[in-house]
Amino acid sequence: MKNTSHLVFIALIWLVTSLNLQAQKVLVKASETDSTNLGSEESNYFAKMKANLYTLHNAGNQITFKIMAKQIRQTAEAEKSKWIPYYHSAYGYIWSGFLSDDKKEMDSLLNQAQQMIDSANKYSPYNSEIFALQGLLYQARVNVDPVANSQKYAQLAVQNYDSARFMNPENPRPYYLIGQVLWRLPEKLGGNKTNACKHFEMAKEKFETFIPKSEFSPNWGKDANLKLMEECNK
Repeated sequence: MKNTSHLVFIALIWLVTSLNLQAQKVLVKASETDSTNLGSEESNYFAKMKANLYTLHNAGNQITFKIMAKQIRQTAEAEKSKWIPYYHSAYGYIWSGFLSDDKKEMDSLLNQAQQMIDSANKYSPYNSEIFALQGLLYQARVNVDPVANSQKYAQLAVQNYDSARFMNPENPRPYYLIGQVLWRLPEKLGGNKTNACKHFEMAKEKFETFIPKSEFSPNWGKDANLKLMEECNK
């Protein structure tokens, strides 16, 4: 990472098209609380989150991401106590920003994503998942004005990925995203598919043992990482 951090900004735009949107699904692994003892308000929260997260993480277009980001934001602001809905709202805003053709709209959507991340940090500070998502937001910032934003936001993205790995070395997502950068970057600009495949392998090992802490905790990237590993083995 140390040898590639100064080149990451060159590869950020490559990363936008490389992530497999269809593969990013939230899997049900555990319950956020004992659903058999939920009150009506908590049951309503669970029902909304299940439906909204399924749609969000199966979205394949900019409008769906934007709609779901707004709907999950409403849930987050109604709860005012959970970081997870703020996280997923930010995720939706980030991807709607990535996929927008309007630079002003992109900037506005990313500003809203930042608000959601700030709120998530309030309820769960020093959270590896939130720091990794912050890095993804910084990557999206590059697209608003690549010439002006590349170096600044590339450095911030790298810092957040390093922080995410430090906070939780078992979080597979930072390794997967770093591998994406190395894979897409041309060799003459510092790309290294051998090193990228090593990161995908590390991510694969961590995905295999990774268990989300709750039903709605972040749990995306595994399938896309495996597809890239297939390319490594060709």
